[in-house]
This record gives sequence, C-alpha cells and structure tokens, in this order.
Amino acid sequence: MNNKRNIKILILLGLLGSVLVGIGEYLLHFLPGGPEGEVSMLEHVPLKRASIGHFFAVFGAPLYFAGYYGLRDFFKKSNETLANLLMILGVLAFFIGGIWISSRYFAAEVLQRSQGTADYAFYLQSYEDHYQVLVWALRIIIALLSVVYVLLIMKNKQGLPKWLAIFNPLVLLIIIISSLVWLKPLGIHIAPIAMNVTHCIFFSILLFQLKKQTN
Repeated sequence: MNNKRNIKILILLGLLGSVLVGIGEYLLHFLPGGPEGEVSMLEHVPLKRASIGHFFAVFGAPLYFAGYYGLRDFFKKSNETLANLLMILGVLAFFIGGIWISSRYFAAEVLQRSQGTADYAFYLQSYEDHYQVLVWALRIIIALLSVVYVLLIMKNKQGLPKWLAIFNPLVLLIIIISSLVWLKPLGIHIAPIAMNVTHCIFFSILLFQLKKQTN
C-alpha cells in the first residue's frame, strides 16, 4: 500500500509538472491567430507575458522526472528492464526539453530586438542550429519511449487493459497537434503546448488505473 501511495505521489508530481510547464509554454507561445513556425512565433509573442511563462516552465520541468520515476516503479513488476528504460527515456526527454524551453524567452527577446538589423539572420540561424534542433531530438525520444510503453502495457502483469497501449505519448501528441486541422478553435490553444497536454492526459489515465487497482 505504501509503495502504491508513493507511486501515486510521484505520478501526481509529473502531472503537476505538465500543468505548470503547460501554463508557462502557453504564455510563451500563444498567438490569437494560431501558432506560426516554431521559431517565427517568438517574433510576435508579447515579451512581458513570455517572461512570466519562462519561470512557470523552468520551475515545472523537473517535476516530469518525478513522474517518470513513478512510472518506473509502477511498471517494474511487468518488466524491470523495460520499466528502467522508460524512466531513462523520460528523464532524457525532459532534460532536453527543459533546456529547450529555457531558451524560448531569451530567443524571443533577441529576435524581436534584432529585427531589421544585419544581425537578425545570424541570431535566427544560430538559434535554429543550437536549440530548435533539440525539439527533433525530443520527438525521437518520445517515439522510442512510446514503443517501450506499448511493450510494457502488452506485457503487464497488473491486469491493465491492453487498450491503454493506444494512449501512448506519440499517438496523443499527433492527435493534439492535428487539432489545428480538425478543430482549429481548440487547436490554437492546445497545439502550442502539445507535449504538456499529452502528458497531462497520459499521467491522468495511469493515475486513474492506479486508483482502480487500489480500490
């Protein structure tokens, strides 16, 4: 019972992280007309609002580590090696993601203040080469993490329903980003914070399953 309570607390911390970073990233990225390019959006976001978002995101990001540590303990009875791999990939993903999100406010300030100058193209290219590339690393790791999660669900010894495999981070991420096509009024709000909405749903589903088991 104590172990399940500890797992629940850790996953709740991960859920809290997704909410805090989601608030921060929304303040950093939201544009009323919908998201533009992942870098060009920074040229239009209000800097005062983005500054507040920066601190929400930076202080919330480490809580993702707790969430994935909780998932490791949750799944280790099914397959300890895969459970450890899930945690490693989760921590790696949000270590990289934390570095990326911490760059967003400063990039917005530099790009906005250098617009119309000879330095603008240099700053833009430098940011894309050194920080924006991290987004692709993050997405690749989330894809690998999702494969591990699906394997854990298929192998699970905790009586978890196999349909949970559908609700893996990669599928959720695709659905949320695609909302810009199938329901744009919603998509303009959730697509800019897609990774956080993904994990809010992901952690919530697993918390619900943990609660069912406890009951």
